[in-house]
Amino acid sequence: MTSSRSLTLLSSIFSLSITLFPASAQLQTSFSPLDAPDRVLDRRVDRLPAIFLKAGEAPSAFFPAESAAKGFRSTWTGKLKLAKRQRLIFSFEGLGEATLLIDGKEILTESGTLGSARSKQTRINPGEHEILIRYSSSADGAAHFRLFWEERGFPRQSVPPSAFSSTTDEPTSAALLQRRGRELFATQHCSKCHQSESSIGVDPMQEINEIAPLLINPGDRLNETWLRAWLAEPHTLRPGTTMPQLFDMKKPENAQQIADLAAFLGSMSAGSAAPAEPATDEATILAGGAHFHKLGCAACHTAPSQATPDLENRRIPLNNVTAKFKTGALTAFLKDPSAYAPHRGMPNFQLNDEERHSLSAFLTAKSTPKLPAVAELKGDAARGKEVAAAHHCFYCHAGLPTPSELTVPSMQKIFAADWSKSGCVSASEDQEKAPALHLTEADRQALIAFSKTGTDSLGNNDKAEAAERKFHSLRCDSCHSRDAMPALLDRTHSETQSLTAHIAGANEKVDQSRPHMSFIGEMLRASYMQSVISGSLTTKPRPWLDMRMPAFSSHAASLADGFARLHGIDPNEEITSTIDQALVPIGKDLLSADKGFGCTTCHGLGDTKPTAAFEVQGIYLEHISARLRREWFNRWMDNPASVTPGTKMPQYAPNGQSPNPALNGKADDQFNAIWQYLQSVEKKN
Repeated sequence: MTSSRSLTLLSSIFSLSITLFPASAQLQTSFSPLDAPDRVLDRRVDRLPAIFLKAGEAPSAFFPAESAAKGFRSTWTGKLKLAKRQRLIFSFEGLGEATLLIDGKEILTESGTLGSARSKQTRINPGEHEILIRYSSSADGAAHFRLFWEERGFPRQSVPPSAFSSTTDEPTSAALLQRRGRELFATQHCSKCHQSESSIGVDPMQEINEIAPLLINPGDRLNETWLRAWLAEPHTLRPGTTMPQLFDMKKPENAQQIADLAAFLGSMSAGSAAPAEPATDEATILAGGAHFHKLGCAACHTAPSQATPDLENRRIPLNNVTAKFKTGALTAFLKDPSAYAPHRGMPNFQLNDEERHSLSAFLTAKSTPKLPAVAELKGDAARGKEVAAAHHCFYCHAGLPTPSELTVPSMQKIFAADWSKSGCVSASEDQEKAPALHLTEADRQALIAFSKTGTDSLGNNDKAEAAERKFHSLRCDSCHSRDAMPALLDRTHSETQSLTAHIAGANEKVDQSRPHMSFIGEMLRASYMQSVISGSLTTKPRPWLDMRMPAFSSHAASLADGFARLHGIDPNEEITSTIDQALVPIGKDLLSADKGFGCTTCHGLGDTKPTAAFEVQGIYLEHISARLRREWFNRWMDNPASVTPGTKMPQYAPNGQSPNPALNGKADDQFNAIWQYLQSVEKKN
């Protein structure tokens, strides 16, 4: 049996689940009331100097709502990094008042509707330069700000995250520690047990309303032996889980309580077994292994044959699937995993019947169960029901019995206490009735720091910050690279490559790279992002990819909204798609191989496939105005490599001058003609 001390060490190693300092923290940001700009109320780190808020919305996690409604000032500080000498012109976009300083020199100040003013051309030498941006919102807290630059070599575009860096100072480090504690408080479901005596707010922190996994007829799905092991040592079976250890295994009497609770959970049944499985043979197992590799399962999971957990990369082990699931239950689970855990579990890959059955066969055949030793005692379901009530399981898992008396202190009472001395956060071995969360010392310090801020921040729906948190907690970064941070799958995918060795030509396909996420919020329209994330998109823009974007339906709306805001974009901006018919035939010619840039060589359009995409295939070009923001299309066409490093898409018009004679060789006009043509095709479809 794993000791409490070793479990704590295990959790400590695994504490990367919530990072204190984001890997791409480029700028330090402070927030102050508009009427007291020198009184800093919150600090954080941002990838970009960008913000979008409606009146009264919280600009940050710890900025009081009553102050937000009266307006605020945000200040971004850090370094501007240039690889070569440049003569740059800066400008803003948005509403309010903004000032840009570089190396202490005022470059641009503008107020009102931002964007009409341009700075003087400023020569900046290569290296790092101090940058400070002050932005003041409208008096009612409405805010919109973005920073742009331009030069002779490239048109006006937003300054990218790669241009910024910073060293986190002590006040910002303290604020980040509080943020980590706030996130832990929400994701550990502390507010489920310690409920507030009054409303937290009408629009609280998003994680506060998220629920723990649903116990939907566990007796039909889960083996009782596995349930016992899970209740005894959840952190052994799944390092990093938010499931607390409810039972002190040093006390012999708890073994019987575990057996009773497992028996009760096993009795929760609809009385129907999982559908009968088709016959499983070696070919089915091989097919399942191939799906495991092609779908990129190694981004989030270790192989079912691997019993040692991958603590560094936080991947979820699969070696115990045969011990966990009853016959047929795994196949049923794979149909829609999010139905059992809509907020924190596996997303829905929309697998077909063959994929689900073969994946289940592969995982079952290759798993190597290794359960912690638990006393084999006969459980009593009636007593187990009482155990569930006594341990307040119903707080997190709906539908379970409630005790006759609720003894858990309220949120207000625990925030009045010292978390370092007693309760769930305390490092004391004698926790009395408090569950063992197996927190690291860093976790404890973060929670203690958060406890001193009070409960008000839990009522702030910090939409942009929430999207940034979920980018990591939902493991978007496991499949997608962003800024200079490569995707985890780039390192782990080779582990499962042998699973496709039996398929001829499996490794000879066109490039299988996933979309880069550095510019996602300014690239895609929020409505399109929501369709992609929810799984409701009917047309795949990259049909050649073996992998697929899974559906995070419970998070789709908030992620799309937040990703846009992270780039200072209004998620509800209007889509205008008027077509200049005179430019349509010119745009069609410019797409062609004989009269234009040969776009159709790599890109498909409608039912027409690319003509010669051998190594790399480009995204399909239909639905362009519903998918792409026009500003980003212009940026991409000007210099694709500045958006996605390493892309095979060439730069067709360096310095804005095209080699094609159409429209007098003016690149902007040619790219506009291409946009007009693509819109016209979309309208016909």
